[in-house]
Amino acid sequence: MKVAVLMGGKSAERVISLRTGQGIAQALRNLGHQVNSVDAADGAELPAGNEEAGARSAAAIAKLGAASMLDAITVPAVRDADAVFIALHGPYGEDGTVQAALELAGKVYTGSNVMTSALAMDKAMTKRVFEREALPTPHWMLLESGVPGSALDTGLLGGYPLVVKPNAEGSTFGLTIVKHPSELEPAIQKAAEGGQQVLVEQYIEGRELTVTILGEEAYPIVEIEPKSGFYDYAAKYTKGATEYTCPAKLDKDLTRHVRELAVEAAQVLGCRGVARVDFRLSEDDEPYILEVNTIPGMTPTSLVPMAAAAKGMSYDQLVARILDLALADAKTRKVFAKA
Repeated sequence: MKVAVLMGGKSAERVISLRTGQGIAQALRNLGHQVNSVDAADGAELPAGNEEAGARSAAAIAKLGAASMLDAITVPAVRDADAVFIALHGPYGEDGTVQAALELAGKVYTGSNVMTSALAMDKAMTKRVFEREALPTPHWMLLESGVPGSALDTGLLGGYPLVVKPNAEGSTFGLTIVKHPSELEPAIQKAAEGGQQVLVEQYIEGRELTVTILGEEAYPIVEIEPKSGFYDYAAKYTKGATEYTCPAKLDKDLTRHVRELAVEAAQVLGCRGVARVDFRLSEDDEPYILEVNTIPGMTPTSLVPMAAAAKGMSYDQLVARILDLALADAKTRKVFAKA
């Protein structure tokens, strides 16, 4: 089968996307597919097995207009593919933009559809859905860029500490744990660099958990324990910076409850393929859903491959399953790749 892997892109998560895409492309080659790796930022075909090093620098990509990403959908490697494996993260990749272009092109692609991708990328909209469906999520407020922190009634969020982050970014870009009122305004300004809306959220003291959903099945829970105490970008992507336990050490009933919540969170958003649901588990063992990632990372230190391994599934088998789910979904919806 001809498979195009879309990676890179223009978001702040470009480097991670290239690593994710490189791993996926190699797995697809191992599975016997004909694979072309394509940088979604400019449509450039990347060298097989050396995609990350062969891509243009983030500085060079930043000079390109957003329209260049639409051009990438029309390059022969994508146009002639039987399926497109999306390995993009953040804006212009995980937010429904590329999915919409692929829909219009009549392409089979992995992951969630346009609406779900856009909804899950918007943290405030996701929380509104969770609240409507009576799913537990930390209390929150949404600020427009430029609105001062003094406009917030922090008492409604349980007081300090607070979590401040961009409303539509990933990989903890722009995220700050605010422990004192004097830190609030700088944190809001930092988060505003990632978009016009800033989410201010109740901080849940406790443990960090994540659950992979593949199809409609919840995989073993991963507990995340960053050595720095804060699961930031460095803790996520620096080898040895974080300790992971999979399956997480939870009692049987709590394990079942968290996994059921994860499945329900993915379902109410309409996720398909693979997704990852992030939680905070309070000191009273009450789980709170933070967000749902519709294109979770697939680097060697990523959480989805870790959960799959705990279930006895290799990286290549995981990639094969994601592709199979996309093909099955396309068949159900009677979507066929255009030659």
